[in-house]
Amino acid sequence: MQFGKVLGTACSTFAITNIDDLFVLATFFTESSVNKNLTPLKIAIGQYVGFSVIIVISMIGFAVAQAIPSEPIGFLGLLPILLGVWKLLGLIFPSDLEEEEEQTENVKTAGMKCIFKVASITVMNGGDNIGTYVPLFSQAEGAEIAVYVVTYYILLGIWCLIAFLIIKQRHILLIAQKYAGVVVPLLYVGLGIFIVIKSHCYPWSIQNINEGFLGNPGKAILATMTTFLLSSCITTMLWIRLRKRSAGRRTMADTDMELQSMDPISEAVNSKSGTYGSGAGVAGTAEENTGSSYRDVVPAVESISKSRDI
Repeated sequence: MQFGKVLGTACSTFAITNIDDLFVLATFFTESSVNKNLTPLKIAIGQYVGFSVIIVISMIGFAVAQAIPSEPIGFLGLLPILLGVWKLLGLIFPSDLEEEEEQTENVKTAGMKCIFKVASITVMNGGDNIGTYVPLFSQAEGAEIAVYVVTYYILLGIWCLIAFLIIKQRHILLIAQKYAGVVVPLLYVGLGIFIVIKSHCYPWSIQNINEGFLGNPGKAILATMTTFLLSSCITTMLWIRLRKRSAGRRTMADTDMELQSMDPISEAVNSKSGTYGSGAGVAGTAEENTGSSYRDVVPAVESISKSRDI
């Protein structure tokens, strides 16, 4: 095994297949500036988990790659698009109830969701990784595969560090914190479109459909299915957002009514406590006067008794 050659191959293949991953990591780190649950550590963990899935799939071998082509994985790019639409709907139809749910959510559960989100998007964006690593691993020896994998994991950590340092630049961070609420949803939509286009999932599917049917109906079938899927999901998300918004308004209205009903009671209690307090003040004054009178009488009695003794 020529170690230098294998190491160079590992570095070059990682850079070629993961140069776009810097954009993905920048998206996550931008979101972490406004999302307390999505920390840089969880982003790194999710990235390593997702990349490990890619490595496992790639190491299965060339035979499995033929049974599971890398192109259909690109259809998972629709999920980031829907995630971005969900966040955009949250900006258009904000809900105080959702903010309270996020605040009361278990920190551990929220952290696991963030890790899963990062890992899943990493796998979605890994179609080219699988397409490159599978033939590379199938032609390599055991020791060479070990060098590839170790090098990939080291470079992945460097990749995360580079994206983190880019976002942590003060001027970039201020811009990210100011516009993250609007930019992050658009980044997710752009990321999903990028994954779909890069994977060539639609041309691949259209070609396979056209080969099985007369008249080349591939474009029409995929357009209809995609439109139906996206419209159904967006309609459902819009309904959920509006329902949460109305529920939040009802909760706020009920709270205001309870506070208004409690105002007369609190005023009555305060007035009574004020009366009791004034009575206690009078009693305290009487006690002070009695004490002072007693202190004045005692010295006079003592002086009279001394004069009699003389």
